Order: sequence, then structure tokens, then C-alpha cells
Amino acid sequence: MIELDEVSFNYGKKMVFKNFNLRIPHGQVCLITGINGVGKSTLLRLIAGVLRPAKGEIRFDPDMGVDPRAKIGFISDALSLYDSLTITQAIDFHKSVYTLPSFDDSLIRHTKIGRDQKIKELSTGQRTIFHLSLVLSIEPEILLIDEIIHSIDAYLRKIFLEQIVQLLIKRSVTVVMVNVNFHDIEHLVERVILLKSGKIAVDEKIEELKTKIKKIISGNRPEFMNILSQIDYSDHSEFYVYPYMDDLKEKIDGEIVDLNLTEIVSAFIGGEYA
Repeated sequence: MIELDEVSFNYGKKMVFKNFNLRIPHGQVCLITGINGVGKSTLLRLIAGVLRPAKGEIRFDPDMGVDPRAKIGFISDALSLYDSLTITQAIDFHKSVYTLPSFDDSLIRHTKIGRDQKIKELSTGQRTIFHLSLVLSIEPEILLIDEIIHSIDAYLRKIFLEQIVQLLIKRSVTVVMVNVNFHDIEHLVERVILLKSGKIAVDEKIEELKTKIKKIISGNRPEFMNILSQIDYSDHSEFYVYPYMDDLKEKIDGEIVDLNLTEIVSAFIGGEYA
């Protein structure tokens, strides 16, 4: 469980969150999305303990111990690693910090990362996989993933996501992701949270959300529905409607189209920029 209670945070004079509340139950896979600069990465850093709120409280399951950060794995878009260390030196340092008796290096060997290589010599994808190996070694109860997997190739992204699936199957880890590749993770996500102006604008289970947002292809604007955003063409327009109400279906002059997660998020964010 992750619980943010009346949390406020600001960068200097810029208020990011004010009296912000959020609860994520144990074992849930949650996607945080929204336009750039809305506070998605800041939210992850607050949960991870990298940042401290100016006001409010962040709570975790009591069984995570007196220092929950020891059971939180955070894969940041910054990938803060000691670049001058070799892989072996970094692993030994990590083991000493977390008092780990052993380290499973099968994942990094699978991606052809040499133990004598320096971290600064790794590609972004290799650094991400190595960072994931370090995180998995502590057997996290909570896994926080920033936008980094956008920048790794399809093969390494597949390996990365396969490891997340294994975590969910074996240990029911709570996963919070920010704006990752929606097509790749749609089968994992249970809940979608859209941030707007430091608040939660949308908070839906993904299956329910898919029933509530539709694309209507028509030459006429459906005035009786709330339109998030629209795309105009020479002979028709595409209207993204939320919440869609099935009882008004007969009044719609046009085609009603179901959306995948990528299209849903694009519709909400497109409305923000409109």
C-alpha cells in the first residue's frame, strides 16, 4: 500500500502539489500520465523518498519496516549510477550497502554486459537493464518506473517488461509507472491516473475507462456529449468523448470506435493542449 495524505510540494515558488491525496493498494499496477511538467516524475520521487514533501505524509504497509525505502525499487529517467565503476565494482558496492549475500547476474549476462566494463561504457539500454538487476536484487515490494524505457531498443524493452511480469506473478509487487510505452504495457496496467494542475483529473480502472471513452467519426459535432479533443479532416472529424454514455448511442450520427490505451492517453493529453 502507498498512501499520500494531504501532500504538498513545491520547487521554489512553483507549487507542484497542494493537499494531494492518493492511495495505491498492494499489488496494483498503476500508470501515471499527463502533460509534460505536470509532476509525474516528482510524484515518483516523493514516493521513493528522494524528495520530501513540504507538508503532509506518505505512508506504506507497516510490514515494509521502519525504513520502507529499503524495499522500494526506483528506476529513474536519470539512471544515477557511479559511471567510473566497473560492473563488478558496482555490484560489490550494492551488495555491501544492502548486505546482500549474493547477486544474480543472469540478466546482465543475458544482455552481454561484461563484468569488467565500466558503467560509462554501457548504452542507455544496457544501463537500464543493469539498474533493473540492482533493483531486483533487493526484492522490492514497490517498483517505481520513470520514462526511461522509451529510450531503449525493442529487444531490451521486451526483456525489461518480462522481468516485471515475473515480479507480478511471483511476488505481487506494487508497480507505479510514468508515461511508458503504452502499447507494450497495456496488458499489465490495472489503473490509469491522469494528473492535471497538481490534482487527479482522471482515476479509473483500465477496463472501465475503455467503456467510458470512445472515438466518434462524424461530419457533425455530437453536442450532447463532453468532447475531450478532436481532429478535423476535410470531410469529417474525429471526436474523443469522455464520459461516453451508451444510452445516447442512437443519437450519434457517425461511427463509434473503441480505443486502446495509447489512444486513450493521447485523447486526454490532446485535450490539455487544445
